[in-house]
Amino acid sequence: VFGGLLMLGGFILLGIMGGTYSIRELIVQAPELMSHPFFIWAIILILFGAFTKSAQFPFYIWLPDAMEAPTPVSAYLHSATMVKAGIYLVARLTPLFAFSAVWSWTVISIGLLTLLWGSLFAVKQKDLKAILAFSTVSQLGLIMSLLGVGSLAYQSHGIEQSLFAFATFTAIFHLINHATFKGSLFMIAGIVDHETGTRDIRKLGGLMSFMPTSFTIAIIGGFSMAGLPLFNGFLSKEMFLTSMLTLTEFNLGPLAVITATVASIFTFVYSLYFVFHTFTGKYKPNELPKKPKEAPLGMLISPGLLEVLVVLTFF
Repeated sequence: VFGGLLMLGGFILLGIMGGTYSIRELIVQAPELMSHPFFIWAIILILFGAFTKSAQFPFYIWLPDAMEAPTPVSAYLHSATMVKAGIYLVARLTPLFAFSAVWSWTVISIGLLTLLWGSLFAVKQKDLKAILAFSTVSQLGLIMSLLGVGSLAYQSHGIEQSLFAFATFTAIFHLINHATFKGSLFMIAGIVDHETGTRDIRKLGGLMSFMPTSFTIAIIGGFSMAGLPLFNGFLSKEMFLTSMLTLTEFNLGPLAVITATVASIFTFVYSLYFVFHTFTGKYKPNELPKKPKEAPLGMLISPGLLEVLVVLTFF
């Protein structure tokens, strides 16, 4: 609520500065608006709204709490709609604000911090949906940081401009990839919960022999999230790391590259943790509320279709 109110304040300041609320007309005025005393304030207020909506550090805590929702709602909410609104806002307003280094480096810094923070906390979770929730926080940070790098294109010229613009393309590409693999993984978490009676990863294990189709879908989604070849997440993760390398000429560039690399390692860890701790290892019948079995076809169609997109996008 407060993030939304601050964002509204930022929009009002834009209207005062530009004499219009049309984004298109404000973008045309962008070079002149930079010198206005309200310009930095508008950046700060609007970014508060965007960061709150897209669960950026330190405003991310509402997203894991939203796991109370039924699993299909979680899949829809986290992969496609609500949390992408802040991402969309930053992308849409980048042509207006990107002439300011304050905008670019705030978005890059908060995005990378969120990427690292979310990946570290995902590894520590014991609930399947909580692992995916914190991984969503992390992936949103990744996309946000890419939009920040892409905004540097407005402050550059020549070949540098195209290198930074590449990051914006990567952000949109990963947004689509994330919707495919994360939506399917949320539904797999729901399937496991439905067929075993629990989402506690400490009680799960050895489900591969009972749920082979679910395991196959989880492998494809998990490997894509981990950034392994043959899946779409590999492409956008490599493009992300390439985009981060374009920052090395800046003072904070090496720190950004190190942060991105460490976060990528933990992304790999929590992705495999989710898949293998659930489906391989020791079967624990005494820990499960009911005997596991494969989900009915109707529950497998939706995640299955998403995983087909995961593979097709790669090729």
